[in-house]
Amino acid sequence: MGLEKAGTDAAIQMMHHHLIICRKFTRYKRFSMTHAPVYVRFKGIQKSYDDEHFVVRDLNLDIYKGEFLTLLGPSGSGKTTSLMMLAGFEQPSSGEILVNNKPIHTLPPHQRNIGMVFQNYALFPHMTVAQNLAFPLSVRRLSHSDVKEKVARALDMVRLAHVAERYPAQLSGGQQQRIALARALVFEPKLVLMDEPLGALDKQLREQMQLEIRRLHRDLGLTVVFVTHDQSEALTMSDRVAVFNDGVIQQIDAPQALYERPSNAFVAQFVGENNVLKGVVERRETDWSDVRLPSGSLLSTRTTPATPKLGEQALVSVRPERVEINTSALDAQLPARIVQLIYLGDHVRAQLALDDGGEFAARIPASQMRSEWAAGTNVTVSWRHQDASALDCNS
Repeated sequence: MGLEKAGTDAAIQMMHHHLIICRKFTRYKRFSMTHAPVYVRFKGIQKSYDDEHFVVRDLNLDIYKGEFLTLLGPSGSGKTTSLMMLAGFEQPSSGEILVNNKPIHTLPPHQRNIGMVFQNYALFPHMTVAQNLAFPLSVRRLSHSDVKEKVARALDMVRLAHVAERYPAQLSGGQQQRIALARALVFEPKLVLMDEPLGALDKQLREQMQLEIRRLHRDLGLTVVFVTHDQSEALTMSDRVAVFNDGVIQQIDAPQALYERPSNAFVAQFVGENNVLKGVVERRETDWSDVRLPSGSLLSTRTTPATPKLGEQALVSVRPERVEINTSALDAQLPARIVQLIYLGDHVRAQLALDDGGEFAARIPASQMRSEWAAGTNVTVSWRHQDASALDCNS
């Protein structure tokens, strides 16, 4: 029994903040999978470097036209390899990749007409900004006048026309990232791939660039495939998120569904912070299941596709922000003791110890804190049964 964490308190706070940002995006978001055609299709893709160990296994994935899809996962999960196969820098061991219903997996990168943004920007240091942007147009043999017009348009797009004659070393990190983005868009591709493009930026600039990328995605009608290991970034920016682990997509869903309704224990523990309690399934219905803890407590949870069968071990997962203290009207009731209270502005993080010694966490709005709560206070932690999931221990 214990507390599973996927990041620092600051990262977790950012994840909850992403819902507010997402609402701002939603007001103008045009994308809808309901009517959008499939634009990119991975069919039975596998990738191995030694014919024994697969870094990507049986990848079948449809990406819709105009979608912003993020590939999220830990290092070595297969997300970047999948992106590189789409870009043409890696070749699949088997399967095929189609863009707009045309196979592209045998084409070299320069024939795929795909824009690419790298984490390290990959700008040519000996070229000015304008020359960097002109390069992908020149190799496509566009006329001088067309090159000049498209470069000017791309610079206007990222609001950096005034740096056209500077060299990359004369730009800030944020400016270099915008120029790298402009170079990926200057030849007007409909598909743009981004590999950890914001990883080198500080927090404030990173958040500004998130908004900038989403603006361009919306205004230009792009299909974007974005790779990151940052959960809050994935939740903030995406129409859908595909969570990778061990070369396999564990779940692909809209950000809110991914966070609120994880399909297995890995997703629940990787995306955000999660309290996890181990027990045995005592009842399993279509919608609800009961899990008996070693302490004897019976917890009612939502049944998920990953809920084990009767008599098997299960993990009960519940987010800290769904936990309340000393609220008798809720379904689950577990005795605990406050170990530490950490003030974080709009909320207080309560670190707790359950009666059996297991760790637990609650995220309490600052306005709901009570003066009598302090380290050593005995309390009851509780939550609604619909806020808990019963998941497979091995998933």
